Amino acid sequence: MNKLNQSECVTKRPLRARQGFTLLEIMLVIVIIGIVAATAISIIDPGGATRDARRTQAQVQIGQLATAVQRFQMDTGRYPSNLEALRTNPGVNNWKGPYATRINKDPWGEDYIFTSSGSTFEIRSNAGDTEGGPISSNDL
Repeated sequence: MNKLNQSECVTKRPLRARQGFTLLEIMLVIVIIGIVAATAISIIDPGGATRDARRTQAQVQIGQLATAVQRFQMDTGRYPSNLEALRTNPGVNNWKGPYATRINKDPWGEDYIFTSSGSTFEIRSNAGDTEGGPISSNDL
């Protein structure tokens, strides 16, 4: 009977009031704050870092495409009629490509603009109409 009374006492004790937060609750709050902060920073874009990075990426891609166009011209004796001719043979003699494995869109999701007058060429991105204007292979 004595054992029964002890177990009853243990189960009948009032629960202590919670003091503080659990580790899980604290970590959850930190993760939520991190997500909100990352979203805010990406929206605010302090210092135009994203714009500058996109412009640099476009310049690098234009430089790579310009090199491929020059290799095409050295092999075939003429400039391609479009950038797709760097990937697949357009039926030109001495084509030794592919000169490019793929033609990416510019960092703003638009196609690069290719023009050729026969003796010169230009590859251009409108740079998403950002400050600084279009980016051209002639400026590199």
